[in-house]
Amino acid sequence: MRAFAIWLAAFVVIFGAFALFTNSARENDEVFVLVDSSFDMQDVWTRVPGELDRIDDDRFAEFALATEKSIVHGYQERLRIGDVVPFAPCDNDELERYPQIDTADRLVLITTEDSCLTEGLEGDWDIIELEP
Repeated sequence: MRAFAIWLAAFVVIFGAFALFTNSARENDEVFVLVDSSFDMQDVWTRVPGELDRIDDDRFAEFALATEKSIVHGYQERLRIGDVVPFAPCDNDELERYPQIDTADRLVLITTEDSCLTEGLEGDWDIIELEP
């Protein structure tokens, strides 16, 4: 019985060390989240924080957040929309100003149906369309 206890203790220590090492050695993914903050989003705006909370549940990722108008925050562990209010028409002509789009491991767009932001963004983007 004593040999089993020694074997079990050694197994737990080795397995625990391996788990700790693999957890700390894993690189975090960079996720760039773009939120449509145009007039079209007013009806669904209260659901945006819930979607952001669902997205940032991935513990092996860091998140940068922007609207089509400006950056909200750089890479961090949680997505925080802050005091952004939907206004003005949608404009995705200047999205190239966000260098995160080129370097992110994953791109996410939160928008609503028939938004101008979805034009040309299919393919590389995970598009979440909120319905009113």
